[in-house]
Amino acid sequence: MLESGIVEPSFSGWASPVVLVPKKDGFCMDYRKLNAVTETDVYPLPNITELLELLTGTMLFSTLDLNSGYWQVTMDSMSKAKTAFITSAGLFQFQVMPFGLKNAPATFQRQHFQDLQAVLDKLQGAGLTVNLKKCKFCLSQISYLGHVVTAQGISADPAKTEAISHYPVPRNIKEVQRFLGLNGWYHRFVPGFSQVAEPINALKRKGRMFHWSDRCQEAFDTLKGYLTSPPILGHPDPNYPFVVYTDASDVGLGAVLAQRKGSAIEEVIAYASRSLNRAERNYSTTERECLAVIWALEKWQHYLEPKLFTVVTDHASLQWVLNTTKTDSRLIRWALRLQKFNFAMEYRKGTLNAAPDALSRCPVSSACVLMTSSQSDQGATFPVSISAVREEQQKDCEVQKIIKSLAEGCAEFKAKYAVVDDLLYRINQRAEQIHYRLMVPKSLTIPLLQSYHESPLSGHQGIFKTYKRLYDVVFWPTLWTDIKDYIRACTICQTHKADNRKPCGTLQQTQVSQPNQMVGVDIMGPFPRSSDRKEYLVVFVDYYTRWVELFPIRSATAQTISRLFREEFLTRWGVPNFLLSDRGSQFVSSLFQELCAGWTVIPKLTTAYHPQTNLTDRVNRNIKAMISSYVGDQHNKWTQYLPEFRFALNSSVHETTGVSPAELHLGRKLKSPMDKLLLGRNPPPDTLRYDVEKRLRDLQEQVAETSKKAKQRQLCNYNKKRREVTYHEKDRVWVLVQGGNSLPNLRRNGKGRIVS
Repeated sequence: MLESGIVEPSFSGWASPVVLVPKKDGFCMDYRKLNAVTETDVYPLPNITELLELLTGTMLFSTLDLNSGYWQVTMDSMSKAKTAFITSAGLFQFQVMPFGLKNAPATFQRQHFQDLQAVLDKLQGAGLTVNLKKCKFCLSQISYLGHVVTAQGISADPAKTEAISHYPVPRNIKEVQRFLGLNGWYHRFVPGFSQVAEPINALKRKGRMFHWSDRCQEAFDTLKGYLTSPPILGHPDPNYPFVVYTDASDVGLGAVLAQRKGSAIEEVIAYASRSLNRAERNYSTTERECLAVIWALEKWQHYLEPKLFTVVTDHASLQWVLNTTKTDSRLIRWALRLQKFNFAMEYRKGTLNAAPDALSRCPVSSACVLMTSSQSDQGATFPVSISAVREEQQKDCEVQKIIKSLAEGCAEFKAKYAVVDDLLYRINQRAEQIHYRLMVPKSLTIPLLQSYHESPLSGHQGIFKTYKRLYDVVFWPTLWTDIKDYIRACTICQTHKADNRKPCGTLQQTQVSQPNQMVGVDIMGPFPRSSDRKEYLVVFVDYYTRWVELFPIRSATAQTISRLFREEFLTRWGVPNFLLSDRGSQFVSSLFQELCAGWTVIPKLTTAYHPQTNLTDRVNRNIKAMISSYVGDQHNKWTQYLPEFRFALNSSVHETTGVSPAELHLGRKLKSPMDKLLLGRNPPPDTLRYDVEKRLRDLQEQVAETSKKAKQRQLCNYNKKRREVTYHEKDRVWVLVQGGNSLPNLRRNGKGRIVS
């Protein structure tokens, strides 16, 4: 440093100690005393978030690193003496700006603000040199300020987040603060960061004893999981409209900033969340929802002003609150603060507003996939190929161990496994048939689960049906457990599926023994008008096979339903003995009754106000969950995936029958594209050549036995802790009041009497 002219001998009255940091070039000075009496230079330092936002539309990136950048700024002659430091060789002072001075960052920042060409010109003109080893030019991806930047967006730098993945469990408040500080650097990448971290944050509160609970451990693991595989956030583009999603829960606020770029695809720009303080937790639901809106808009004000944007919320009364003058003073003040924004309010049900709703409530698992309206419009996705399985099998230690044992002639493994075309299969013996199931390495289990559960061809169905679909095709030791854990943690299923709660009374079962003996029919809707002007969905279900037919229609009139029943069902599948429907006007109309009589169909009606009488009601719930899971905010596309949903329902093994509806209805299984892909190299056994008629007879015998056991099991489960109720003629009973009553607290009246 002395030879390079960086420092010179000093006779200053100032003197700061030297600090040696255990790192390369770790020679530093302790200027704390000097900084304490230094007047602050308030030149603004760059904000990392703002710098990253300036990269919108950029395809190529370059970075420069100055050789000892601070040392290329010369010190004023009047200030050199103040930088003096003591060593064993004497007193020295800097001739250039050293690290550690209070105003060094501001001084350095003031000199470097031009773009790449201007910077290069300035450096050349000033005779400054750069560290070529650290300079990068015209790259499609760079590491910048602890982030990875590409043309597609911004993500956390894995090199920086690696420390988080190995971070030990905090043992005291100091270690908690360090962990949260480390996480806070990348909080914008974590959906619901404040709510996830709430149990850990609570440990810092005054007067709180340090106790690392199970909730703290869960939050700790979730944060580490998010930050070791963070999402990519898009670059904001002022040429496209912004959309702000907000939601509030009892513990926090959540928001998502997105942009609709091209077609209707939305790209997430940023996530945000924060915890509610003690006073805010006492707010009413409306106040919390309004607070979420104003907090989100002011947080992203620099994006949103002055253009028109959309605010999406799941609180319907918020629109009225923001426009009325007859409300409390707090809401009026908030409404006035929002006047500077130019936005349109859009109401969306909570089940269709899943992303911000999840941010305001602590997510259950970091492994969950949160699907939003930005999901692909493709009907099915196939993340796994045969080549990928082969490649991963070669890397998997357990698979290679089995292959090695087979090569050595191990009898135990030969009975269970086989290698075909360099792929390991699990052998299953079923009666006289040998069935081959592809051995899946651990690294591919999650992509396969995602495809077999979340694809429209799979329909977000339950644990049993997903297991049966996978069981026929693939194998890994923990298949059932992994499926159960994955589906129980699925955000879409938790958000959109209804609870299966038992009604009162014992179970009354419908007995059927052959296909087309009884068919259920129901009308779903009205839905939002689709792009092909459909508003209703007619659902048919065969009680024996569980075969499902779905028909979207424009209007649910008696004429439309009658024509549909004749043209699409009766002339295709034949005449059922019984047709069970609700008491809708379409089904009790003279036109529909005459059609049934002409085709010798006996119509039956469900019990009033009890749609569960009809098996179709359960299928309707599955269909609603499927539509809600895949449509997102594109409500006019609810008909788009109906063929895939029908496939999913008819190709999945039903728990009651033990086989899929297709096998009972058609005498064969329906193969999905993924089944065909994975089984493409599966050696077909000769025993698969069988007579379809014999196959159906065997299946009917099997179904009769399986159904009997399933119904007995259903009866036992349903009737637990319930008693059979016996009524007699002229008994007085309570009658449930169904709508239309002006007394909100009146649920039943006692004027009912049993007539017969």
